Amino acid sequence: MKKRLIFALLLMGFTSLVAQVLLIREFLVCFYGNEFTIGLILSNWTILVAIGSGFFARFSQKNKMPLLSYGALQCLIAFCLPFCIYLIRILRNLLPLTAGEAVGIIPVFAASFFILIPLNVFIGAQFPLGCRIWKDHTQRPTESAGSVYIIEAIGFIIAGPVFTYLFITRLNSFQIAFIISLLNLFSAILLLQKTPRFFLKKVLIYFIGLVIGIVASATSSNLSGRLNSFSLRKQWKGYTLINSQNSIYGNISVTKEKEQYTFFSDGIPIITVPVPDIISTEEFIHFGMLSHADPRNILVIGGGAGGPIAEILKYPVTHIDYAELDPLLIKMVRRYSTALTEKEFNDSRLSIKITDGVKYIKTTTQRYDIVFINLPPPATFQLNRFYTKEFFALAQNVFEDTHSMLIFNLPGSLSYLSPELQKLNLSILNTLKSTFKFVKVIPGDANLYLACQSDFSIDAKTFTERLNKTGISTRLLTPFHIRERLDRQWQDWFYTTLAKSAGVKNNTSFLPIGLFYGLSYWDALFSPYLSGFFKVVEKVNLKILLLPVILLSVLFLLLSYLSSRLKRLSIPYAILTTGFLGLAYELIIIFTYQSFYGYVYHHIALLITAFMAGLTLGGWLLTKKIANIKNKKNNFILFESGLIIFSLAIVPIFIYLEKSKSNISYVFFIVSAISGFLVGAEFPLANSLYQIKNSTQTAGILYALDLAGSWLGALVVSIILIPVLGLAQTCIFLAAIKLSSLILISLLKN
Repeated sequence: MKKRLIFALLLMGFTSLVAQVLLIREFLVCFYGNEFTIGLILSNWTILVAIGSGFFARFSQKNKMPLLSYGALQCLIAFCLPFCIYLIRILRNLLPLTAGEAVGIIPVFAASFFILIPLNVFIGAQFPLGCRIWKDHTQRPTESAGSVYIIEAIGFIIAGPVFTYLFITRLNSFQIAFIISLLNLFSAILLLQKTPRFFLKKVLIYFIGLVIGIVASATSSNLSGRLNSFSLRKQWKGYTLINSQNSIYGNISVTKEKEQYTFFSDGIPIITVPVPDIISTEEFIHFGMLSHADPRNILVIGGGAGGPIAEILKYPVTHIDYAELDPLLIKMVRRYSTALTEKEFNDSRLSIKITDGVKYIKTTTQRYDIVFINLPPPATFQLNRFYTKEFFALAQNVFEDTHSMLIFNLPGSLSYLSPELQKLNLSILNTLKSTFKFVKVIPGDANLYLACQSDFSIDAKTFTERLNKTGISTRLLTPFHIRERLDRQWQDWFYTTLAKSAGVKNNTSFLPIGLFYGLSYWDALFSPYLSGFFKVVEKVNLKILLLPVILLSVLFLLLSYLSSRLKRLSIPYAILTTGFLGLAYELIIIFTYQSFYGYVYHHIALLITAFMAGLTLGGWLLTKKIANIKNKKNNFILFESGLIIFSLAIVPIFIYLEKSKSNISYVFFIVSAISGFLVGAEFPLANSLYQIKNSTQTAGILYALDLAGSWLGALVVSIILIPVLGLAQTCIFLAAIKLSSLILISLLKN
C-alpha cells in the first residue's frame, strides 16, 4: 500500500509540472506568447489549485472513502488534460481572433482562468486528500503534510528533465497528455484495489481498465496524430495549415495560400515568401545599406530569410552572417523552399548561425560594417534584451570601425503617434543616445533607427547617388519615394511629438521599462480599455507599494496586543508572504535568465525543477527533524531572516552574472534551488506551529494560503514590479514584505 500511495503522490507533482508547462506552450501559440502571458497563466494556475486545496480541506477529513475519492480525482484529471489542449486550440475561433493577432491582458487572464478551472481544482484537491491518506497509513499526523509536500515536489523534480529532454522533443501535445492520463488511470486502479470490497469498486476498476486500453491504443496508434491534426486545423481555421511542429524553443507552423507560404513562430507571422512585404523590407534594408559609404560585412539578427537577405545580396558585400535562434524555423524554410529562399541560402556569401543573437555577439571574433536587428518591438523579455543599454554597448564590440552602424525598426506612424508609441520610441531613442554619439531616425509606419559613433548622412541626395552607383534595381524604392520619406518635415514632426512625453525612463537589463511600454502599446491596439490601467501602473513606485505593507503591519501589531488569539494568525500571514516570495523568485529568475540568454523556453522546466529540488530538500530536512526541534518559533524566525537576506542578495549576484564574460548560467539553477530550499523549509514548521482542530485541515489551509500568495506574486511581479520598478527595487520590496511577517512572528510565544 505504501508503494502505491507514494506512486500516486509522486504522480501528483509529475502531472502538475508536465501539465503546467505543456499548457503554457499551448497558450503561447494562442496568445502571441510572451513572459507576461506566463505570469498570468501561472497566477491562475496557483489560485485555482489553492481553491481546490482549501475547498477540499474539510471534506478530506470527513471523507469515509479517501482512496476512492483520490482515484476519482485522478480519473477526472486524466480526462481534463487532453480536453484543455483541445479548448485552447479552438479558443481563437470562440473569441474570435485571427492568427498573429495580439491579445490583451484581460482576454489572456479570463480565458486561461476558465479553461484551467476543472483541471487545477482537481489537482489542488489531491493535496489535502493525500495528507489524509498518508496520515491514516502512517499514523503520524504531525508529519503527514510535510511528507506529502516532499513527495509531490520529488514528482516535480522528475518531471522537469523528462519533459525537457524526452517528451517535448519526440511527442506531440496530445501524446504527452495521453501518457499522463494513462499514468493517472493506472494509479487510480492501484488505489481502488485497496479500498473495501464492494460491487461498485469492481465496476470502476473494469471501467477504468477499459478506458486505459482505449487511451493506450490512441497513444500508440495514429489516432493521437489525427486528433492533433484535427485540433490544429480548428486552431488555424481560415488558413491552410500544412505543418506544425514543436521545438525546444517554441512552435513553428506553416500555412499556404496558393503559392504563398507564411511561417509562424508561437502563432506570430515572421516570414512570408515568395512575395514578402516589399515596401517595409526595401526601406529597412536599403535605407540602412545606403547610410554606410561602403558596407562589406553584414550581420542580420532574426528574420533574415524571405526578403531581407535577398536585398542585401544585391550589394557587393563580402559576407553576411544570419543569426537565428530556432533551427526548426530554418529547417521549415528549407523544406518549403521558394526561388527567393533558395537564392538566399545558396549564395556563398551567406553563413547561417543557429544561435541566440546576443550570445553570438558576445562570442564572435567577426567584425561588421552594419548590424541589422530585424526583430519585433520589445513586447517580451526575450525581445527587450535587444533594445537595452547593455546590448547597445555590447553590439559595438563587433563593429569594424567607428563608421559601423546598428540598425533596427520600431512601430511608428506618419499621421499620429499615440502616447504609448511616443513613450516606447522615446525610451529606446534615449537609451540609444546614451550609448552612441550619433543617432538618427527615419520616421514612417516603421521608424528606422540608425546609430553610429561617427556622423553620417541620411539625406535624399546621398541615398539616390549611392543607389544609382550600385545599379541596384528595386520595386518601390524610387528617387521620388526616397525624397518623400526623407523630407525633413517628418523628422521635425517626429522629434516634436516625442518631446510631449515626460518622465520616460531608459531601457536596461535590470529595468526593462521598454518591455512595459511595448506591452502597453500592444494592449492599446487590441485592448484600448486598459489604457487607464497602464497609466496608473506606470506611476507606481517603491514608496507607494511599501505604504500598504507598513499600514497592514502596524494594524496587525495593534490587534495582536488586543487578542492573543490573533497573534497566531501571523503564521498564516507568514506562509502567504512566503508563497508570494516563492513565485516572485521563480519569475525573477525566469525573466532574468531570459534577459541574459534568450532561450528560457528551453530551460523553463529545468529552472522550475531546480526550485522544486531545493524546496524538497528544505521540506525533507525540516520534516525529518520536526519532532526533535524544541524551539520551532526561533527556527521559523531563522528562515524568515534567510528569505530577507536572500531577497537582497539576488541583485549583486545577477549584476555579477551580467558582467561576467564566461558562460556561468548554471548559477541560475543554484540560485533557484536556494530560493526553493528557504521556501520549502518553512511549510513543515508552520504546519507544526499552527495546529487547529486536526493536521489535515491545517495542511489544507496553509497549502491554500501558500498558493494564494503565489497567485498574488505572479500577478504583481510580472505586470508591475519587474517592468516598472526594475530588479533592485523589486527585491527591496520583497525583503520589506518578509520583514513585516518576521516582526509579527516574533510576537508569538515559544
